Amino acid sequence: MPEKFCIVGDCIWTKGDGFCDVLAQAAVPLDEKWPFVVLYLRGIKDIKCLSEIQKTQMQDILLAVLRAKDYSQTHYDEVQESILSVITLPYQEKLDQILRETSELAKDMRSLFGKHTQDISSIVQGTETSLSKGKDPAFLLSEIRDALKDVVIKMKQDTNALVDLSHKDSLTGLANRRYFDTFLDECVERWKTKQENVSLIMFDIDHFKNFNDTYGHLVGDQVLRTLAVQVQDIITPLQNSNSFSAILAARYGGEEFGVLLCGRSGKKVIQVAEQLRKSIQKTSLRLLDDDGQVLKKGLHVTISVGIADIWPKWEGAYQRNLVSCADKALYHAKNSGRNCTVRYTPEAPESYALIPPE
Repeated sequence: MPEKFCIVGDCIWTKGDGFCDVLAQAAVPLDEKWPFVVLYLRGIKDIKCLSEIQKTQMQDILLAVLRAKDYSQTHYDEVQESILSVITLPYQEKLDQILRETSELAKDMRSLFGKHTQDISSIVQGTETSLSKGKDPAFLLSEIRDALKDVVIKMKQDTNALVDLSHKDSLTGLANRRYFDTFLDECVERWKTKQENVSLIMFDIDHFKNFNDTYGHLVGDQVLRTLAVQVQDIITPLQNSNSFSAILAARYGGEEFGVLLCGRSGKKVIQVAEQLRKSIQKTSLRLLDDDGQVLKKGLHVTISVGIADIWPKWEGAYQRNLVSCADKALYHAKNSGRNCTVRYTPEAPESYALIPPE
């Protein structure tokens, strides 16, 4: 029987496991709840529902706990809040984004309906005035029909505009997460019927949290909008080209973006990813304060990029697997030094391949 090293709750740990070494080196009390916190954070890499970025954040919490060696109740409560924040933050960000988009749409709808109500009221008032002046009813009826026809045309145009707005992220103008999901569903269905390959490029801004902490979230929003313009400028020619059956750029959440490409894979997708990375790296940012004054010039940001293609052997859950694999490739790009592109290739011995910069 292996030599007993420590007992935590009903669990017996041995020297060979290494867990007790971690506890001993960090002076973690064995008769408290802290060993279970350490154990949970230590095994976070096996929890599939968390993203790679969340897992990294959890590992950072673990390192902070072991370094601090503060096992008070106050610190325990703070650590629990940090863990909860990491788990719930993506959902809270998505909820906040949906609320912002819904609020903007509701405002636009009220404005449009108010405008059309006023148009119809004007027609009614004009009709009453014309009748009181003895205008020919037959001629008046023709005028009313033409006026209502114009209102209907305007309402159709405004309805189409509202539908278009419902697909857009209010901050960047790119597609929002909801439309990204819808578009991905359509791409997968086309892949099933027409065998058109589906690729996903996922990327986010390197060290963006530090950037927000330094300059503030309003300036951070300026960066996101500038980046979105760069992305749209790159994909617009592709949208108008026969080289792609379909392509969509979206703000996936926070500082993370996705570009879905249907109809091409391999070298062309890598070229698009590298074009995005290089273009953003070269862009010189001019940041403004709340009063519109120049806060800083010549600032540059970089992105880390992950690529994944749909894989027939997934045999279902294609959407979830595609996003997950692109996200993991993005995580590998972060670990490879950032400002680089990594592609997920499941059929290769090394599933994650760093794309050499040209």
